[in-house]
Amino acid sequence: MIETITIGRFKNYRKICEYLHEPIKTGKSKQLQLENWKRYFEYERDGNAFVITKVYDTVREKGQRTSNNRKNVQSMIDYLQAKFDLDDNWYSFTDWYCEKLKLMHKGICNAVYHPDEIDVVCKEYNISDDKLFCEYVSAAKSELKNMFLKALAYLEKKNKLTYHDEYKFIYHLGKRTLGHVITDSINDIIKEIETIVCDDLNEDHDMSKKMKGRQLLKIIYSKKKLTEDFKELCLLALNDNDNIIKELNEELSYQHATYHPDYGSICNERPIVDYRRGISITDMELEVGDKGYIDTLAIDITNRIRTKVRKSLRKNYRRFIKQSDIEAIEKVLFQHYDDKFDDGFLYLKENDISDIEKIFGGNDNWGNPVSMENDFL
Repeated sequence: MIETITIGRFKNYRKICEYLHEPIKTGKSKQLQLENWKRYFEYERDGNAFVITKVYDTVREKGQRTSNNRKNVQSMIDYLQAKFDLDDNWYSFTDWYCEKLKLMHKGICNAVYHPDEIDVVCKEYNISDDKLFCEYVSAAKSELKNMFLKALAYLEKKNKLTYHDEYKFIYHLGKRTLGHVITDSINDIIKEIETIVCDDLNEDHDMSKKMKGRQLLKIIYSKKKLTEDFKELCLLALNDNDNIIKELNEELSYQHATYHPDYGSICNERPIVDYRRGISITDMELEVGDKGYIDTLAIDITNRIRTKVRKSLRKNYRRFIKQSDIEAIEKVLFQHYDDKFDDGFLYLKENDISDIEKIFGGNDNWGNPVSMENDFL
C-alpha cells in the first residue's frame, strides 16, 4: 500500500477511498478504517477534505502516536474523556454545549436570537444592559467552540477519538414534512458560498472596510435583517448548484434505506430550507473520573471561558460594563459557576459610573457596541 501512496489532497472521504482502493464504510467500520490509515500515512482534515501530508517508509505499529501541544485545552480534553456519554449521533454545537457537555443552559444560549426572550431574561435576572447580554453569550459560545474543536483535534491526533465535522441539510420532503441529510462532503463549498455572500452584503451595506469574507459574520449575525438576507442568499446558492444537489442526493441514497429519487430527493420541488453545522463522535478512549473530579474540570473550563470573554469585552465593547451585569449573565448562562472567580480587573461600580455621568454627562456618545462573535463561525 505504501508504495502507491503520495502526498496530496482529496475532496472528501469518497475520493480518498477511490484513490486508496478502499471500500466506503460507515459507523464503527469507517472509524476503524480511518485509524488504520494512520499506520501508513499522516493526514489532516480540512473541512470535508483529506490532505495526506506524510507517507511513512514502513507501516507503523498499532497505537504508535505523535506529540501535540495541548496548551489551554487540557481541562476540556480530560472533561471529554471523563464525562462523555458515547454515541455516534450528530449534535449541533449548542446541543454539545448544553445537553452533552452540560456547560451552558440552552434556553439562555437560544434567547439571544429572539428579542422578546432577551427582554424576559434580562428583567428576570437583573441584567441592565441587554446588548451586553447578547454580546457575552455569543462570545462565550464562540470561545467554547474553539476550545471544544481544539480538544477534539488533539484527541484524534493521539488516536483516542474519531469525530466528524458535518452539516445537517434540512429540506422539504412533503407539504408538512421535512427530510435531512448529514454530510461533510461539501464543507468547503459551504465556506466558499458564505464567503461570497458575506462580501456581497458588505458591498451592498458597507458594513466594514477592514473585515472581509466570513469575518463579516460578526456583524451580520448582530443584525436581524442582515442575518435573514445572509441565510436567504446562501440557500439560493445551494439550491441553484446542480453539483451540490447531486452530491447531497448521493449521500441521501447511502444514508436512508427507503430513499427513492422520485419522491425523496432534493430538487426544485423539495428545496433545502436550512443547514446547520455540528459534530458527531464515533469512538473515544474514555477515562474514569468521579463526580468531584468532573465538576472541577467543568469549573476550570468555565473560568477559562469567563476570563477570555471578559478580556475581549473590555477591549471591544464600547460602553461602561457593570460588574453586576457580567456576573448576572455568567450565573444564568453557565451550568457550573464559581462565585470565588476573580479575573483581577478593577470594574467601575454603579456609584462610580453615576459620579462620572454627573461630571461628563450621561450621554457618552460611543455608539452601539460591536458584535464580536457568533455561533456559526
